[in-house]
Amino acid sequence: MDLKLLDLFSGIGGFSYAAEKIVGGYKTTQFVEIDPYCQSVLRKNFPNTPIHDDIKTFSAKRGQFDVFTIGFPCQDLSVAGKQKGINEETRSGLFYESIRLLREVRPRFALFENVRNLLSHEKGGTFQEVLFQIAKAGNYEIEWAVISAKDLGACHLRQRIWILAYSNCYGSPSTEGLRVNGEADSSTQEGQNKISEFKGSSESSDSRIIQHSSKWRNSKHRLNSDWRGYASKPTLRRGDDGLSNRISRIRSLGNSIVPQCAAVPLQRIKDLIKEK
Repeated sequence: MDLKLLDLFSGIGGFSYAAEKIVGGYKTTQFVEIDPYCQSVLRKNFPNTPIHDDIKTFSAKRGQFDVFTIGFPCQDLSVAGKQKGINEETRSGLFYESIRLLREVRPRFALFENVRNLLSHEKGGTFQEVLFQIAKAGNYEIEWAVISAKDLGACHLRQRIWILAYSNCYGSPSTEGLRVNGEADSSTQEGQNKISEFKGSSESSDSRIIQHSSKWRNSKHRLNSDWRGYASKPTLRRGDDGLSNRISRIRSLGNSIVPQCAAVPLQRIKDLIKEK
């Protein structure tokens, strides 16, 4: 049976394309996306999947979805922006809405994506906060890796960090991951000690607490590295390429993910299920 997927901050559906068309075994049953143009693309490519327009007003039942995909906004974390971080006043702060839903639904898996600079923002403090919030939201172990489009054969770099959280009944029992037993157990002294140890941990101890991605397999789906095969500028004069919604198209592509990169951690989810 297909894994039921909730695609948050869906954009033009890169996660869902990777899950359904590249990896297989997934079925997107809900999008959450606020941008009207991106919504139009989703309606065209996934005509039978409902779209909710605001993550702040979206809610779901416990167990309604097996997998969350969460490409939360990067504008306040990217080196191209002002790097204001994740808080109530920034777009990247919408990360906390995904944590609210994680607590509400408790899916078996949650896959987060953002720019590589998340690792070093505020000297690593923002990354620790992200991992801390994910761990506190439920009984999860966490893996992470940086995968770029170039790793999959593309002619550009586009480095992204991918963070995979899963309930501790999945994964190899021989690996050591971070386990914080939900909101109830976090109120106990043992739970508080684990959270405090994690949030105050140094970069060197993170390698002990966070299970790294050595077991992730490279995707067999490669990209075309011949950049000459791609049109890099309009063929018509004055920059008019004849396409409608040209600015919206460029913006949505710029905010999207490379599906072949997402296929790597999505395949890792399938492998974890097989291992179990």
